[in-house]
Amino acid sequence: MARGGMCYRLACIVRLDGEALADQTIAKYLNELSILTMLRIQGQASRIEIARYLSVTPATVTRLVNSLIERGLVRDIELSPNPGRPANREPGRPATSVALNTDGAFFFGVEVGVDVLRFALLDLAATVVDSSEMPFHDRMSPDQVAGEIARRVGKLRRDPIYRDSLKGVGIAFPGIVRSDGFVVNLPIVGWRNVDFPALLSEAIDLPLFIENDANAGAFGCVYTDPSLPNTCSLFLKLDAGCGGAVVVDGRLLRGANGTAGEFGHLRLSEDGPLCGCGNRGCLESRIGLSAIAQQFLETSDLSGIELTQLPEHIVEAARGGDGRAIETIDSFVHWLVLGLVSLVNLYNPSVVFLGGPLAKLAEAAIDRISEGIGRGIVTGIPAPTLMLSTLGSYEGAIGAASIAHHHTFDISRVGIIAGR
Repeated sequence: MARGGMCYRLACIVRLDGEALADQTIAKYLNELSILTMLRIQGQASRIEIARYLSVTPATVTRLVNSLIERGLVRDIELSPNPGRPANREPGRPATSVALNTDGAFFFGVEVGVDVLRFALLDLAATVVDSSEMPFHDRMSPDQVAGEIARRVGKLRRDPIYRDSLKGVGIAFPGIVRSDGFVVNLPIVGWRNVDFPALLSEAIDLPLFIENDANAGAFGCVYTDPSLPNTCSLFLKLDAGCGGAVVVDGRLLRGANGTAGEFGHLRLSEDGPLCGCGNRGCLESRIGLSAIAQQFLETSDLSGIELTQLPEHIVEAARGGDGRAIETIDSFVHWLVLGLVSLVNLYNPSVVFLGGPLAKLAEAAIDRISEGIGRGIVTGIPAPTLMLSTLGSYEGAIGAASIAHHHTFDISRVGIIAGR
């Protein structure tokens, strides 16, 4: 969902100088997005560097930068004088660079879990400035969750720091979510067919972006660390469910209705444990938290918090020589490698991220998993780099806020149809 956003399809690079433009307002908007994206990814830059980056004149850059300064999105930074040049030889005004004003905009992200709500606040540089969580014991209804999100957003809007600079809200859900934010099925929390945007439309007067939690986690990993390659990255969230996502050239691969990435339901056999989707032999039925608990404890009747803490307990037990813990990790590695081999063969990613609570098990056997993928994929396909998510337990909330940031201030989303 991209309520309040503007999206355009372009067949060529738009410039403000040179050929006449049908709509200079659009060109100005796109060039401003390009400047903000450049500064977020590359850091501060001189006006000359920006002009070269955009292929426009210095005068055009001056107009664009002045407009962004007036809106509080960028600022000038005075550079230190060159120590090798006498001070009386500095002509004109002091040399400056342009940098993001990190306090110029903020984005609020929420992840809805089985028994926890997690919150993250990102600034204009897509840096986490605050995070918190709200554990609860009884499952919350859609109305209760919407009410708590509205309360948190309202509190931010009453704070003078964020009153005018909070620009968007992202929400991540653990299940199937349509492109328009409609919640189709969240089996883990027991929701079906919930028009969640309608629950918040009157309470929150900000652009609202609703995503699957794996999509959010995947996007957040790439977006908040521009140093990582983003040509094609694959993310697998190892939790009670096993959702996934693919990011191609900075954009989520969504499918026709926005529900792509249900990697947990990749069928590895025709038999095996019954999955929550109704089929047997799904990846999730082999490596989801319930499956791991069943193998290690012979029961999956645990609270959400107990399930989340279980992987770390298994790793500690395995290090102490516990045979059942070692068998559990071995089984997890076996099925995870089978699933990842198929996914790597399909998508040819350069990086595979593993997130969620069960990433603790993956971390304990990361070399075995990487070697297994290398042996199993089709000969000639380069093996991807295998990485653990760098966002920790807040990856869903950070990712949701990142998606809101992306739709508001990032040039890479131009060309995407509004609402996708």
